[in-house]
Amino acid sequence: MFGRTSVLVLSQCNAAEQVRGMATLKAVSIRLKSVKNIQKITQSMKMVSAAKYTKAERELRVAKPYGQGAMKFYEKTELKGKEEKPSQLIIAISSDRGLCGAVHSSVGRQLKADLAANPDAMVICVGDKIRNILQRLYGNNLAMVCNDFGRRPPVFEDATKL
Repeated sequence: MFGRTSVLVLSQCNAAEQVRGMATLKAVSIRLKSVKNIQKITQSMKMVSAAKYTKAERELRVAKPYGQGAMKFYEKTELKGKEEKPSQLIIAISSDRGLCGAVHSSVGRQLKADLAANPDAMVICVGDKIRNILQRLYGNNLAMVCNDFGRRPPVFEDATKL
């Protein structure tokens, strides 16, 4: 039915050439190799983050009694200060670097709404990202900025700053 012309046409098609949107074997193998490499990198990142998490959890377990003692102290004391107009203090916590998805923008959006409703409120920023978001519009409302928080194990000095 086809004859000699079909043999000639079929022999002229190059097997390594991409035909009608189909990927070549080499392109597929390169893609598979890159996917496997990305899987390895992701797995190692998971292992590193799990190790950091367990280390932080271990250090928190050691520091927890100090916080509970302070909590009991403040619950038992009945200090009464001057009656003043209640002012609002907002503590905004974010990170110094990225890789947190939309956390920074969500916290910033909520803070901007809160500061628009109460322009006299003061903000303590924990982390560089949230400071960068608020600095231009609400720089006067920033009471304090803490960065590099959590890089070292927590000590009393860090807690007194907050």
